[in-house]
Amino acid sequence: MDSNIGVLVIGHGSRLEHNKQLIMDFAERLEEHFDVVGYSFLGMNEPKVPDALDELLDRGLDKIVAFPMFLAHGVHTTEDIPEVLGVEDGGRKVVERDGQETEIIYSSPLGMSDEIVEIGVKRISEALDK
Repeated sequence: MDSNIGVLVIGHGSRLEHNKQLIMDFAERLEEHFDVVGYSFLGMNEPKVPDALDELLDRGLDKIVAFPMFLAHGVHTTEDIPEVLGVEDGGRKVVERDGQETEIIYSSPLGMSDEIVEIGVKRISEALDK
């Protein structure tokens, strides 16, 4: 994988430790596919999105893909996160830091897919087997 591309996983944040851990574990699993991966939260947990983004920008990456770890679009994915990232419609912007330009690309959330349905079927089956 291109080592000059980073991924920033963005979670909601929660008072429940296991919710924070899920975002951290997801980011760690992405490291199997991408060389540079960070994680962040909108609220309640650290690091906050701006701090984690700054850390990735300091690495001199060419591109950073901001991935909202949400099931579907809602106010957080359509308003809050784009505002924090400073991206407009289209979900892209270029940031210059120390003479280095980095493109920030805002991804869609998980959304509907065959894989999501498979996970749903698995969870339903698990509930029936209890």
